[in-house]
Amino acid sequence: MSGNDDYTRYLAREKYFSDQIVNNSRSMISIINRNYVYEKVNTAFCDAQKGMEGSIIGKSLGDVWGHETFNARIKPNIDRCFEGATVRYEASFTIPQAGKRFFEVIFRPFPAESGEITHLLAETFDITDLKLTEKFASDKEEEFRRFETNLPIGFLRCKPDGMIIHANRAFLMIMDCIEESSIQNADLRDYYSEKGLLDFHLEQLKDHKPKTFGRVPLKTCKNNDIVCRISAFMTADEAGNPSYIDFSFEDSSRELMLENRLLQAQKLETIGALAGGIAHDFNNILATISGYSELLQNDLPRTSPSADNVAKIMAAVSKARSLTNQMLTFSRQVEQEKVSVNVYDVLKETIGFVRSAVPSYIKIKSSFRVRNVPVFADPTQLFRVFLNLMTNAIQSMEERPGTISASLALVKGKNVQKELNKDIVADEYVLVTVKDMGKGMDPSLLRRIFEPFFTTREVGKGSGLGLSVVHGIVTEMGGEIMVSSKINEGSVFYIYLPVSREYEPLSVITGKNKRILFITGNKHESRILSLALESAGYEITLSSDMDHLNKIVTDTKKRPDLIIYMIEAEQIRTDDLIGILSKQDIRIPCIIIADSNQTAEEEKLVNSGIVNQHLIKPVSLREIINAIQVSMS
Repeated sequence: MSGNDDYTRYLAREKYFSDQIVNNSRSMISIINRNYVYEKVNTAFCDAQKGMEGSIIGKSLGDVWGHETFNARIKPNIDRCFEGATVRYEASFTIPQAGKRFFEVIFRPFPAESGEITHLLAETFDITDLKLTEKFASDKEEEFRRFETNLPIGFLRCKPDGMIIHANRAFLMIMDCIEESSIQNADLRDYYSEKGLLDFHLEQLKDHKPKTFGRVPLKTCKNNDIVCRISAFMTADEAGNPSYIDFSFEDSSRELMLENRLLQAQKLETIGALAGGIAHDFNNILATISGYSELLQNDLPRTSPSADNVAKIMAAVSKARSLTNQMLTFSRQVEQEKVSVNVYDVLKETIGFVRSAVPSYIKIKSSFRVRNVPVFADPTQLFRVFLNLMTNAIQSMEERPGTISASLALVKGKNVQKELNKDIVADEYVLVTVKDMGKGMDPSLLRRIFEPFFTTREVGKGSGLGLSVVHGIVTEMGGEIMVSSKINEGSVFYIYLPVSREYEPLSVITGKNKRILFITGNKHESRILSLALESAGYEITLSSDMDHLNKIVTDTKKRPDLIIYMIEAEQIRTDDLIGILSKQDIRIPCIIIADSNQTAEEEKLVNSGIVNQHLIKPVSLREIINAIQVSMS
């Protein structure tokens, strides 16, 4: 008996432990017979169903889970289990007072002593929290993918040896690649202009610290040269071994171009200041020579032998004046006379002029999509721009037979803004393109072609001022000049000019027997202008101090009809002149004559509203008289 008692106690103990394990398990455990009825459930199952064991045992699975759910998702898996298979699947079910939950279900065959499968053991694990975590992670990953896809910065992941694993859309756009598959498993070294530079970068990343490599020259999928700012970080696995490297690429090509333009502008500004200083002194000399020559010319009979000599002096003055204006145009310190110009007419004239002198082995083709495109410009300077570009095209081809193409088209302002990435000043732009089949230029030359005194020609064959002057003229017109070039493939120059409305010049009305007050500290200019204006019928009064000026202007009987003010008059301050002429009871037209390099005093006068005409030295007597007539109208 004692042996049987021990065995009985053993069985009871085993049953106790088994019941404790089953009932304390966090998973829902149940035994199901072939009639799909619960015969045993544990505590976790009862807790999930919010019921007692007695209320569940004896119920069918259809009663507990719903017949529709049972037939659709549970029964097919149970039937497979009764056929001898262990079945594992995931499904969502609605639990009383808990709502929709996600479960992992395992059905195991539970055979009888005879070997027949009469029952099955069901284990159900609540994986709702795991599913929510997975969904959260999936959503975050998708959010990151969208962010990575739309990021304007190129993102690249590669193996520690430099083989590419993944790239985002921005990287493909930067590198001119069609799709990601075209670069997967490619070597990143193939996109470095200097292949050995990547090995240097990989070596620096081995300390697993973020690195920024600055501007790195790269080659795109289309073999174009670009510059990118590259940052990178190497990630290691749990053992500390390199796992992969993440790179970011920012296209610095436009930034570099803007910096080069700024440097170009600074160089032009420096040279412009020098040119302005020379022009200042030179213009004063020219004004004296021109003035006395005009007076002498008026006094001499046309048949006099001296009249011819004076005419030659005047011609020399005119050439000197043109030279000064060219210097100031280069430095962008002089305002040229601008009118409405049809670009088609000027470009056609330039092509005709060049065609007559071009070598026979070079052909010139033209394409005009529009024939009436007005821009606000100095016609001579516009002709000079086109002539310079055509001449450069001819020179670049040297002894190479080929074709120079010039075209004219109209483009929308918004397209120009997108193409140039800059603010626009007009709704429409005229695009002039000059293309040659010459030897082309490499990137190092392209960066410098608009620099003053830079030339690709042999010493003594070029001044280096041509394209820098073109750049200054186009910029002064509110336009933009761009260039693209490849070695042995030629160059293309693109000029964008804002289209303007028709310009209507002011009508001129003459006037005589008027009083003019001339304010200047230059004795030569005073005498020349006085003699010239008096001979033209004007009554001239000179003034060089403040008291005299105030007395004349406030005297209603002697008040002048016009004031001419030389900016360099030292005894009369600009503020005092503005103060007098701004009084409500004084309305006197005012002409100012200034040097080409604009000063703060000149700017103050122009902005005061009292100035009717603004003349720039050197200025002829005829121009002064015309300005007087316009002001008095």
